[in-house]
Amino acid sequence: MKKHYSIKDVAKILGVSTRTLLNWENAKKIPQAKRDPMNNYRYYSEQDINKLKKITRRPL
Repeated sequence: MKKHYSIKDVAKILGVSTRTLLNWENAKKIPQAKRDPMNNYRYYSEQDINKLKKITRRPL
């Protein structure tokens, strides 16, 4: 398993677009993603993905 997932990976796992994830984050419907200090890219852990699945009511 991967340690970190990109926003593109998470969008695919949840079955939504990356834009949808960003909109949810901006509307504070989901927690903000962690940021890589070197390039400022968003990344998610396995635990983050499980939380997002619960919040968005996607199948676990």
